[in-house]
This record gives sequence, structure tokens and C-alpha cells, in this order.
Amino acid sequence: MNRPAMHLHARVLAVFFVSCLTPGVVSAQTSKTIENYRLHMFDEPFRSLANRTIELMFQTARVDASKTSWTLPNVPGGLDFTYEFNGVRHPADDVLEDTDTDALLVIKNGKIACERYLNRANAATHFNSYSMAKSVNSIMVGLALGDGKIQSLHDPVVKYVPELRGSGYDGTTVQNLLEMRSGVEWDDNFFEEGTLGRKAHLTAWVEASGRYTDAAKSTRRANPPGSTFNYNTMDAAVVGLLVERAVQMPVSRYLSERLWKPAGMESYGFYVLDGPPGIGREFTGGGFNAILRDYGRIGLLMLGRGRANGRQILPASYVLESTHPSTTSDVETKEPHLGYAYLWWTILNSQAFTALGGEGQFIYVDPVSKTVVVKMSHGPVGPAAQANEQETLSFLAAASRWDPLR
Repeated sequence: MNRPAMHLHARVLAVFFVSCLTPGVVSAQTSKTIENYRLHMFDEPFRSLANRTIELMFQTARVDASKTSWTLPNVPGGLDFTYEFNGVRHPADDVLEDTDTDALLVIKNGKIACERYLNRANAATHFNSYSMAKSVNSIMVGLALGDGKIQSLHDPVVKYVPELRGSGYDGTTVQNLLEMRSGVEWDDNFFEEGTLGRKAHLTAWVEASGRYTDAAKSTRRANPPGSTFNYNTMDAAVVGLLVERAVQMPVSRYLSERLWKPAGMESYGFYVLDGPPGIGREFTGGGFNAILRDYGRIGLLMLGRGRANGRQILPASYVLESTHPSTTSDVETKEPHLGYAYLWWTILNSQAFTALGGEGQFIYVDPVSKTVVVKMSHGPVGPAAQANEQETLSFLAAASRWDPLR
């Protein structure tokens, strides 16, 4: 989705699946009650509850954790700092209600400095990441590179997904996908009738009757690969499919074996499937779910240049490459103060970067101050979304400067 409609977040509500049915695939036969819920889960006042009940309303694939978890020590204290937004100085706690927060985790120098749950969420709540899942895709590409399963980021996409020959993705490289510069024509706006995003949303997210990435086969080229930034969920979903093909296993299993277990994640994660088990595929564009602290551990992995739980899991060189901006203009990203790297948003004029998902989900990492912030939210869609995002960015910058032990 193009982002004056940040407001419509493809990253935002990047959850949405295919416009064409796979021949011979039997419909998931989703009940009308469930379909209606899925149609309205982004409405007020349902969003907060919907974001943490995904496992009840969708087919899912688990990302299993190990029996022992990576311990995160605590440092006592509260959020005793301020941030400035629109010329007004705010106490840090204002961000909680102002930006519709459901959970907040601030980690400084590897220690939890703040952990808050609101609106009846708790430490066991699994929150939907929305488009933060795209950044998890970036991590999986790095793992597959380290494992020798992906040979090079300059490889053509069709080397791994040959059925995309003749589509808009023919001629696109893995790196083009990661940078959202595939050149493919795709509009993520699932609110507007007639868009590819709307058809995908209804067919795969609501009805679960078609695979999201099947729609990639009928895409057309809009721009030369590498030339134009176009934030969209199909590029990210094709990355997920490419990883699946490269490692020759479902991404839920690969993520479990290569990250979730060795990093000592505390709880299982899970993906939404775009169809019943055995038919549906993990929706890697925005259907990943985890608990707050495990999102924090992802942030610490990136802060530690691929090291987590005492182990080098992700190549350090890839962490640096994947968080270095390739798009350095917020005019191009259409997101004030944000550039773009490999499925990570970068904070312009700083070394910080963030995963970012619809309704205000963040995994923010600042290598300079050794800060990780995770924020799970149920913010608005439409024009009000950008105000929430900008206030959150102001809070995150202040959190980076904050020293809880001062």
C-alpha cells in the first residue's frame, strides 16, 4: 500500500491475502460469523481485543520454543522522563493513552527498565505483529544466507520461485524485494473496493479460501526493479515464500529451529495461515504473533548484531547491512522521519531502526544508547494513524536518551 495511506497501512494492516483461488483447492468453509468478525476486527472498539485473539479466530501454525528461556534481568524504576510532541512537553506515561497502547517494554543495556500491560493484557498475551512480521522475514533471509540456502541477495527471485516467471517479479532480485523496490504493480489498500489489496483481504484473510502469494503470478511490472520504492505487502510475502522454497520447510518450522529455540524465546509464536492446515501457507506479510518479551528478544538480537542468549545466531554482517537505509528520503517513503532498509524502517538522522506494524506496533532498536522498545497498540487507521506514529517516534527518541539509573 502506498503510504499517504499509512492511514491504511499495508504495513499497517498488512494482513492480506490473495485475489485468485488455487485450482483444485477446497474452500476452508469459513462460517459467516467468523467472516463477519474478520471483516470488522479493525473497527472501533474491537481492535484491542482482536489483536490478541488471533489464535481463536484463524487457522495458525506454531513456532515452537525450547524448554529453557533467555532470562532478561530487571532494573527497578518507572518512566521518569519527558518527550515533546507538537510543541507540548509530555510526561512519558502520556504515550500510553495518547497512542492507544496495550503493552510497553523498555530495555536499556540488556535490562528491562519498564514493562507495562494495559487493557487486560498480560505477560502471556500473544499480540499480532501486523507488518512487524516483514522484519522477521528479513531476519529469516539472513539466517538462510548464513545457512547457504540462499546463495546471494543478487539472485533472481525466480531462481527460488520459478512459477513467477513471466510475472511482474521476473527480473526482480532478492535484494529488490527486501528494499520494497521490486518494480511490481501492487496496491495494498484493502479498504477501497476494486484494489488488489481489497480482493486479497477478502479472499485470504476473511474467507481463507486462497493463498496470498498466488496473486503474485498475475502481477505486472510498473517500474524497473530497483528504481522505485513502493511499500507493499506482496513483496514481503514473496520473501516469505522464497525463504520457504530455499530452506525446503515451512517458515514456522524454520523460524523455530533457527531462531525461536536457540535464542531461548519464552513462549511459542505463531503465524496466521491463509487456509486450512496442509493447504494454507503462513502469512509472512503481517500474520506473526508473539508475547511482548519475545518481541523484545528480537530487538536484542538485532542490537547484539545477531547474538542472542549467548549465541551468534544471525550473521553480524547481515544485521548491519539489513538495517542500513537504502531509501533515505521520507518524501519517497511517504513516512515523516523514516527511511527504509531490508524490511526494517530506519529513523532518519540517527542509527536507530524499527519494525513497524499497523495500529502502532513497534520493535525499536537504538544501537547508540543500547535501547530496545517494544510497543503493542490498537491505534486508529486512516489519517489519525500518522499522528499516533509521530507521537510514538518522539517518545522513542526520548526513551533512547533516558538513563534509568541516573
